[in-house]
Amino acid sequence: MAQAGFDNITMTTLILLTAAIYFVIILVFINARRKYKGGVVERVITFIIGAIGLFLVADIALFLIPLYSFKMAYTIHVILKICAMSCLSVGGLEFVIR
Repeated sequence: MAQAGFDNITMTTLILLTAAIYFVIILVFINARRKYKGGVVERVITFIIGAIGLFLVADIALFLIPLYSFKMAYTIHVILKICAMSCLSVGGLEFVIR
């Protein structure tokens, strides 16, 4: 029976695919922010772009696994994802309040 192991090539491929999708989303929202200059919508879009950027950095932090331990890399990953979700919630609250 084959034992499940840590496959670097698969992980790298999946992270790069995810990063490409994040870049596309960021480009779409940058174009949307240009369309909605000024006001609450632009600020909310800015928070969304920041959150997607933090999600991107969080996934890239998994590349630290070979340099540091899995525990350290995953901790950084989780902290950055919490920051991204906080950024999304602040943007959503700003949109709801106004």
